[in-house]
Amino acid sequence: MRKVFHRVAAHDAVVPGTGIPVVAGGENDCVLFRTIEGAYHATGALCPHQNEPLDRGRLEGREVVCRRHHLRFDLASGACTNAGGFDLRTFEVRVESDGVYIGVWED
Repeated sequence: MRKVFHRVAAHDAVVPGTGIPVVAGGENDCVLFRTIEGAYHATGALCPHQNEPLDRGRLEGREVVCRRHHLRFDLASGACTNAGGFDLRTFEVRVESDGVYIGVWED
């Protein structure tokens, strides 16, 4: 397996303090977040608790808060910070001159 980086957005596609749904590599549904400070993070698209779309959640610092049951996830590690057993998948993000890329493992 090798990690392949897929361009998912232009630099200005994500307003700071929000996230947008993207697809990396054809079958990896993700959310690309941009913090108020401008840092990019990518996670799985759905809350692992009850599959609520996380692009509808709200960013608070470096955490996304699911709107349904208010589970909080650290954007860098995917760890649920207020409940056990609900860690979120995260993806490596690279910012290049032509856009934002998400790395996924492929055969």
